[in-house]
Amino acid sequence: MLRRKISFATLATLAGLSLASCSLKPTLLFLNWGEYIDETMLEAFEEKYNCQVLMDLGDSNEIFYSKVRGGTTVYDVVCPSDYMVEKMYMNDMIQEIDFSKLTMSGYNPDSDNVRLGVKSIAKDMDQNLKAKLGDDYTEGTIKNYYVPYLWGTWGIMYSTTKEGVEEAVTKNPNQWASLFDRSALPAGTKVAMYDSNQHAYYAASRYFEHSNPLNAPYGIGLNSDDLSCMETLIDTMAYDAWGTDTIKKDIVAGNIDVGFMWTGDFLYYYCENAANVCMDAYLAGDVTVDNLMQMILDITDSSKRVYEGENDSYEIGFDCFIPDDTIAFCDNLVITKDASNVDLAYKFIDFMTSYETSMELDEDGNEIDVNTLEDDMKYTPCYTNTYYVDYDACQIDVYNALVELKDYDFSLDDKELFEEEVNSGCDPYDSTLYWTFYDVVIGISFEKYYPIDTTKGEILATFDRGYIDQINTTFNNAKA
Repeated sequence: MLRRKISFATLATLAGLSLASCSLKPTLLFLNWGEYIDETMLEAFEEKYNCQVLMDLGDSNEIFYSKVRGGTTVYDVVCPSDYMVEKMYMNDMIQEIDFSKLTMSGYNPDSDNVRLGVKSIAKDMDQNLKAKLGDDYTEGTIKNYYVPYLWGTWGIMYSTTKEGVEEAVTKNPNQWASLFDRSALPAGTKVAMYDSNQHAYYAASRYFEHSNPLNAPYGIGLNSDDLSCMETLIDTMAYDAWGTDTIKKDIVAGNIDVGFMWTGDFLYYYCENAANVCMDAYLAGDVTVDNLMQMILDITDSSKRVYEGENDSYEIGFDCFIPDDTIAFCDNLVITKDASNVDLAYKFIDFMTSYETSMELDEDGNEIDVNTLEDDMKYTPCYTNTYYVDYDACQIDVYNALVELKDYDFSLDDKELFEEEVNSGCDPYDSTLYWTFYDVVIGISFEKYYPIDTTKGEILATFDRGYIDQINTTFNNAKA
């Protein structure tokens, strides 16, 4: 969909970044993940502060670390995950945050508006650093070095159309068995593992920890000195694929039945597929405006899954199971120690983590009250970015606003607008009605997969280089 299209003109290469100093406008150098921000918000920020943002991309925390550590490009703002924030803090690579400068978002790590899961991750980071640094670390310090951007969990995406798969994934006492035990799955089930050695290692460790020692030949847990059983396990499992973005696409296409991945990656395809299914049924005359909401409830209900129309039946075809002790993560905005434009970095973080802000400043340079402005002068960057990426908001008010999307009331007005748009040449699958389907499913999904009181999972450990090398060697040998 167009919503996901990346504008390569705004994704700076290193060559482009080197030209930043030639611009007359203040320039922010931003290191981010791919497809991890709505670029209209970058444009809004540039307009508001008469500046430019040059964004470079990385596809792993380790690449973020090496780029910042190398110093070839001096980034102002970086978006590392929790365990990498710990490592950057330990190596004196990031600045302490002055929260008094976050005037629009009002973010403070101790605020009641911060999601419970985000606070839980902050505690885990604190405990990790205390264990590593001992008396050299003051409890509670790490939360002062980052501002949460998005967070979430890992889950097991699976087909709901292949007989026996859902029960095998969701009902096994060992919640990780579907990824590591062929005998727990129906014959012919195709399984894919995410091609990230540390994440695969974590999942395998959890599987071993939950295995019955009387039935399982292994019995290791996280931080084991002996990884030989990991290699044996992967050899025995003989995954049908190792992949990243390809896994979710293959499950949607029916080429893979079970795969390990980020919950947010699953969620984007889930909401899109649900909207497609609703539009298919609407165009076929199998659902009317009067029962559109019932159709959405049926196809998103794990106990139903199927909407029965007069002529055909409709379903999404896949779902996601999130183990209780899954991997949790929080991606954060940090200011590097050597940042060239610290003031603009604060403005950027404040803007991107604010729920509602304006494009207007008064004559003294202060933000104008958004309640006094027309809608076209208001921006909701945190809401917009969360909606775009499909990972969870760190702020309760943003989360609640997204969940409220499920309460839409379809009416004849939707039908009339749809007919007007289609008669004017609009693609039905890019119409207002289509995106209303998408919005409603977003609201349902955020409430279902990111429950308000969730503290599921643990963050990845900050291993030393030697142990990471051991993990990589073990998994690369097994994959080879």
